[in-house]
Amino acid sequence: MVSLFSEEEDEFADKAMADAEEATPPAPVDLTPRTTPDLLGHDAAEKALLADFNAGRLPHAIILAGLPGIGKATLAYRLARFLLSQEEQGAGLFGEPEKPASLHLKPEHPVFRRVASGGHADLVVVEREFDEKKGRLKQDISAESVRKITPFLRKTAAEGGWRIVIVDGAEYLNRTSQNALLKILEEPPAKTVLVLTTTQPGAFLPTIRSRCRMVHLDPLPDATVSALLDKYAPGLQADEKSALCRLSEGSIGRALQFHQDKGVQLYKELLAAVANLPKLDLVKAHDLADKLSRSEQSYDTAREILTGWCQRLARAQARGTGISDVLPGDAAIFRQVAAQYPPQHFLMTWEKISQLFQQTESYTLDKKQALLGSFLMLQKPDHPALNL
Repeated sequence: MVSLFSEEEDEFADKAMADAEEATPPAPVDLTPRTTPDLLGHDAAEKALLADFNAGRLPHAIILAGLPGIGKATLAYRLARFLLSQEEQGAGLFGEPEKPASLHLKPEHPVFRRVASGGHADLVVVEREFDEKKGRLKQDISAESVRKITPFLRKTAAEGGWRIVIVDGAEYLNRTSQNALLKILEEPPAKTVLVLTTTQPGAFLPTIRSRCRMVHLDPLPDATVSALLDKYAPGLQADEKSALCRLSEGSIGRALQFHQDKGVQLYKELLAAVANLPKLDLVKAHDLADKLSRSEQSYDTAREILTGWCQRLARAQARGTGISDVLPGDAAIFRQVAAQYPPQHFLMTWEKISQLFQQTESYTLDKKQALLGSFLMLQKPDHPALNL
């Protein structure tokens, strides 16, 4: 084919295309607990579950507890895939078969593919449903959703092996749905495992906790978060990745959400708004609250940052520890702000801002007013922002 350009123009175009490809970071890899084959940072928990399985004492109900976004659901699906792939094996000519050494299942395995697509007949997942009218997830996991587990467990396993139930986000079970779950836990069928993931294990009924094995998962080390960011958000600049690791507080889910929502830039904007407390620029606060309230993602990220600041400062004041940088120079700003207030200020503010955001979510209140109220409470915790 004859080129429409000269050789020099062709060379220039080829170079421009190569430069553009090099400058464009790779697309983020899709990350969901259903489709993630690897699990980092929770070796001890995985080995303990595997040891119980190999010893024939795997509990029929397990609670995986820990901070949001650290891999609880990923571990739940990893365990589910492992169990669903197991086949009955008796002693052969050479004695007992070798015990499994890992819960890992390759992505090309048929069980992995069916679980990833949501098409495995021996796995049921219960989680918050999407409210089409309000355009968001429902507040609770309903008792009706939990009661769907009972007919599933009454049936014989479709593939003759294990049956698995995952209740993801079990902190959203209300009292009625917890009682419905309790009835299931009282008489579990053989070769059945119920896995509950939660950020708030203390919110369960004591009778539920007593019937489950509690497995606490620790926050991920910065090195693990950094490695996961390299995999699932490749192409990050070193300073941005470092900031995301610190902002994540050991949660890869939070780090990825902050990256997606441009959380580092948002952090800087919010920091500028509070840097001179107890003086507050109300015009800037109004403008920022108006801007952030227009986007659900920006609002959620701002809420995480504001409550995180109060939590961080309250802990530092309570423990008498220093405040370290998340972004370069922010610790000096917070030390200066903290010096203007009594020791209990940020603890009170943390509680009240959290309550304000919870009420805004529960009653679908004005998000702009909630953000503005949080600024006013940071300035003065007895401000009646909850009445806005």
